Amino acid sequence: METCIVETGLLRKKPCGHAAVTKCANCEVALCAQHAVAQLSAAQKKTGAFMCKECDDARRQYEKNQASVAAKQSAASPAPPKPKPAAPAAAPQAKAPAPAAPSEPVPDTIEYRPEPKKK
Repeated sequence: METCIVETGLLRKKPCGHAAVTKCANCEVALCAQHAVAQLSAAQKKTGAFMCKECDDARRQYEKNQASVAAKQSAASPAPPKPKPAAPAAAPQAKAPAPAAPSEPVPDTIEYRPEPKKK
């Protein structure tokens, strides 16, 4: 049977020595019931996993740092501006001015005149 190896004592550090009931989910150190920290889900329910105090502190610090980084990124890049709503349908414009009466009659066919060759 394994024993808890978490160091206890103020001046003279020594292993706990109690019977281990679980292992740390991160570093797999044997832990007794007194030193095992239960992990909670997002809904604050116990997940059944345990960590040692050091690993749990590191996990909390990591989550805190990630939250602050996400907050800085969201503050640095504000939400994109909303697109402007489509302009209301414009009122039909007055009739376009009638083309000026042609001074020369328009021929029915177009005559093709090629340019002279350049030398």
